[in-house]
Formats: sequence, structure tokens, C-alpha cells
Amino acid sequence: QNVQRKVLRTICPDAKGLIAKITNICYKHELNIVQNNEFVDHRTGRFFMRTELEGIFNDNTLLADLDSALPEGSLRELHSTGRRRIVVLVTKEAHCLGDLLMKSAYGGLDVEIAAVIGNHDTLQSLVERFDIPFHLVSHEGLTREQHDREMTAKIDQYQPDYVVLAKYMRVLTPAFVQHYPNQVINIHHSFLP
Repeated sequence: QNVQRKVLRTICPDAKGLIAKITNICYKHELNIVQNNEFVDHRTGRFFMRTELEGIFNDNTLLADLDSALPEGSLRELHSTGRRRIVVLVTKEAHCLGDLLMKSAYGGLDVEIAAVIGNHDTLQSLVERFDIPFHLVSHEGLTREQHDREMTAKIDQYQPDYVVLAKYMRVLTPAFVQHYPNQVINIHHSFLP
């Protein structure tokens, strides 16, 4: 088996000895801790820890061992540190998308842009210059729910790690956001979407 690098994220109610419990489980699994960061939000009483690990992983056993050691109400996630796959949503303005395309193409942003989806075709030629698929999913004549279904069907074809809104000028519905929990990133300056 190959040595892999993964990130373990832990969020749980604060308690004494959490760092020791988590790192001891990692040690028992013969995983090397490459980097570790943690903090406590005293206002909410929540503990947060991000641990970058290296080794041969048995994800299910590791997560089960963590579940048995951590307080009730804990969340833990294990993610590969590989290049993230994103789908970008756009409307008509090119500057945010152009920045993503250039940085991705020249190594300034370590992501794979799997596809760009727009509700207008204005940016299609720009996207195609980078040999990335562009899909038009117009909202014209559709209810918000119908448009959501078409968007999620198209996005899901690419199985992205994240959905990035690059000056996407439509308000997302709660159902759309819930379909991609903790996966939607808005890079526009507005809090609106």
C-alpha cells in the first residue's frame, strides 16, 4: 500500500485531553503528524483541530476509533490533500473567473477546474480557451426549483469537492446550498448569494 497524506478535521465540545486522545489514536494507527493546529472558541465552548497526517490509512477504523474517544456531538472528517476539483458558477462578468482560470493554469491556485457553468453564454469563449467544458444552464422560463434541479444535475456530473461562485449573480436557494453542505465558496465581495 502507498503512503498517503490526509487532513483530519475535528470539531467537538471542549474537554480536557482532546489533543492527547486524538494524537494517541493517530499514533496507534501508525500515522505521522506532519502539522497540527488547534484552538478553543471559549464563547461557544467548541474545540477545533486540523491535523495533517501521513501514512497508510484505514479510514473507517480510524474514524470509528475517534468516534469512541471523542465527546458526544463531535464531528470529524478525513480528506485527501490532493488537488481539489471545483465547478465554477458564473453570470456575465469575467474578472473573477479570469483570475481563477489564469491562476489554475499557471500554478498559482492548486485546483482542477472541472467545468464552468453559466446562466448566460457570455463567458463561454473565455472558458474554452483553457480547454475547460462550459455549460449553459439558463434560468429563463424556469422556476427556481427547476433551475436548481438542472444546475445540480450538471454540477453532480463532475463530482466536485467545491462549487465556486465567481461573481455568480443569482441568489442560491436553501435546497441548493443543502445539496452541497460546506462545499459552496463565494469569491464575490457581496454576501448576497
